Amino acid sequence: MSDGAEGASFSGFYKAAALRLRRELEGVSASPGVGIGPAYVVDRRRVHVPRTKIEREAVEPEIQRFHEALRSCRQQLEQIKARLPHGEHRQILKAQQMMLRDPDLILRTETLIREELANAEWALSATTDLIIATLESADDKYFRERGSDIAFLTENVLQALLGDHPDELDPPAGAVVVAHDLSPADTARLHRCHVVGIVTGVGGRTSHSAIMARSLQIPAVVGIEDLLDGIDSGDLVIVDGVRGHIIIHPETDEVVHHAAQRDRYNAFELKVRKEHAFPAISSDGLHVTVRANLAITEELDLALRYGAEGVGLYRSEYMFMNRPALPTEEEHYRMAKLVLHRCAPYPVVFRTFDLGSDKSSELLDFEEENNPAMGMRSLRLALKERPMFLEQLRGFLRAGVHGPLAVMLPLVGSIEELEAGLAALEEAREQLASAGMAHAEDIAIGIMIETPAAALIADTLARRVDFISIGTNDLIQYTLAIDRENEAVSYLYQPLHPAILRLIKIVADAGLANKVPVSLCGEMAADPRYTWVLIGLGITELSMHPSAIPIIKNIIRASSSSEMKALAELALQAQSGKQAEELVFAAMHARFPEHLLHGGGQGVGGGDPGAA
Repeated sequence: MSDGAEGASFSGFYKAAALRLRRELEGVSASPGVGIGPAYVVDRRRVHVPRTKIEREAVEPEIQRFHEALRSCRQQLEQIKARLPHGEHRQILKAQQMMLRDPDLILRTETLIREELANAEWALSATTDLIIATLESADDKYFRERGSDIAFLTENVLQALLGDHPDELDPPAGAVVVAHDLSPADTARLHRCHVVGIVTGVGGRTSHSAIMARSLQIPAVVGIEDLLDGIDSGDLVIVDGVRGHIIIHPETDEVVHHAAQRDRYNAFELKVRKEHAFPAISSDGLHVTVRANLAITEELDLALRYGAEGVGLYRSEYMFMNRPALPTEEEHYRMAKLVLHRCAPYPVVFRTFDLGSDKSSELLDFEEENNPAMGMRSLRLALKERPMFLEQLRGFLRAGVHGPLAVMLPLVGSIEELEAGLAALEEAREQLASAGMAHAEDIAIGIMIETPAAALIADTLARRVDFISIGTNDLIQYTLAIDRENEAVSYLYQPLHPAILRLIKIVADAGLANKVPVSLCGEMAADPRYTWVLIGLGITELSMHPSAIPIIKNIIRASSSSEMKALAELALQAQSGKQAEELVFAAMHARFPEHLLHGGGQGVGGGDPGAA
C-alpha cells in the first residue's frame, strides 16, 4: 500500500507557498520546539471491511488465519524493535506486542467468527470498535488516547489479513511528517530520518507517539481535525510545538520569524538540558525536590534523562485497562519492582488505583452516576472493592523490599477514610506475614489532598501520614465547582483564585508544623508561571510531566527563596484570580520570558493532562 508520500527538497518551496492558500490550524502541543519543512503526507485511509458469511466448516481455518495475521504484526514490531536502542522506544513497542496478545481482544473476535459465521476482518473490526468506543467515552484523557493505539494495531492486522502491509515511512531529511495518526512503530522509525516536525489529526500529550516524539526531541502538534484536507506532500509547513499550531503555506515573513524562534529555542533548550542533572537549589540554599508524574513505565527513562529525582506520582490505575481480568498481586509486585529497580536510588510514590465511573474499567461493574466526580471513585471504591485493594497493597508491600517505595491514598476526605485506608494496609501486611512472604515492614504512607475538606483538616491528617501531595487539578475543580473539560465554564478555571492559594497555604503550613513534606503533583507544578508562587507558599516538592523538569529546575536555581516568598505573599493579598494572574504572570514574564515560552507558560502546552 502506498502511503502517498513523496520526497522533495526545499528548492522552490517559498515560491510555491506564495501561490497557495495560507492556512493556520490549532492543535495540542505534544512535543515542544519549532520545525519548518516540506510536508511528507502519510495517507492511510481506514481499510473498508465488508461482512462476509462463511461456512461452518470454515470457522476454524478463519480463526487460524486471524492468529497468523496477529503473529505477522507482532513479528513486524519485533523487527522494528530490534533496530532500536534500549529504552522507552523498545518498551512502548513491547507494550504494543502485548496488546496483540490481549486475550479479551482475541476471545471476542473468535466468538464473533464462531457465532456470527463472519469473516475475521469484520469480527476484528467489530470487536475493536466496541473497545475503542468504551475508551473514548472515558472522562480521563489517558484512557481516551489509548483508543488510537488500538485503532492503529487493528489497521495493521486488517492489512495483514488482506495480504497487504503499509510501506515503511521514509521521509527525506528536513521533512515534516503529516498523518491522521502515527503508530509508535512509525514514530520509532523516525529516529534515523532527521525529520523536523510531526503533525497528526488525532492524539494527545499522553499518547505513545507523543511520548516518543518528546524523547526524540521532534516538535509535534497533534489533535488537528480534518488535517489531511487541503495539504499535499511538498507543501511548506511550520510546526509550532510550543504554542500548539501549524501554518501551511506560510508567508515569507512568517518563515523568517519562526526560523529565528526555532534557533533561539534550540539554543536555550541545549543550555537548559545541559544542566538537567543539577539539583533544584535556589540561590540562597533552598532545595526543592523535583520528581516525575508517570502513567506507564515507558516514560521512566525519559524522566530520569530529564533530571527527575524519583517519581512523585505513579498512576497505578492504568494497570486495570484493556485486560480480560483484574491484575493479580504478582503483577502489581512485578510492575512496582521493575519501576523501583529502574529508578534506583530514587524513591517512587505509587498512588493506589484512582478508578471510578469517570475513569472506568470494563472489569468493574460501575453504576451510572449523575455526578461521577463526586461518586464512587478512588479510595472510596478501593475500600468497597476490598479484595482488589488488598491484592494491590500486598504487591506494593512485597516490592518495597527492593527499593524506597511509598504508597499514596487518593481522594482522602476525612480522618475516617484515612484510618480505613491505613487499616487495609495493615491487613495486607498481616496477610503477607501469615503466608511467610517477604515484604517491607516500614514504607512511607501518604495521601493526596484533592478536596477543600481535606485541605481544611490537613493539620489533623498530617499527624497520621509520612507525606502529603496536593492534586491541584481536582482541588481547583472541587473548590470552584468547575469542570475544566466543559468549554462553557472553562474560563472560570483559575489556579490562582484566592481560595486555591489559601488552601495550598493551609496544607503547606500543616505539613511544616508536623514535619511532613508537602508536594504538589497537579498541572500547576509543570507550568513555569506558577513556580515562584507554589514554592513561596511553602511547597518543598514538585512532581510533573518529565518534559517540564529541566525548565522548572532551571528557574529554581536562578531564584531566591525570599523573592519567591515575596511574590506568593502579594498573590495571597489579591482580591480575585484575575488580579493574582496579572500580578504573577507579569513578574514571571519579566524575569523568565524564555522559560515561559519553552515551558508552555502562555496557557498552551507544558501541562500534564493526566496529573492528579
